[in-house]
Amino acid sequence: MDFTDLQVDLLSKLWRNKCFGKGHMLIDSLVGGSPSHIKGRMQVELDELIKKNVVIKKPSKHGKAVYINYEYKDKISSALKKKYPFL
Repeated sequence: MDFTDLQVDLLSKLWRNKCFGKGHMLIDSLVGGSPSHIKGRMQVELDELIKKNVVIKKPSKHGKAVYINYEYKDKISSALKKKYPFL
């Protein structure tokens, strides 16, 4: 499975914060940390990851949250190691 650079950046932020299953991150927090000129593209890439079922969206009491689908852990790990060799 191939990921774009923006998708790898999103997955990296979820990975660093250990957002697997029970741990989750609000969509506003995930996309909000990016520069304003690419926030729209980050949201589109996040929607694409949700459609591929790599990232799962769930409701929380503070808004919509996302977490990494544990079935794709190995594929995400190899994609992250290609971009970030120090992981």
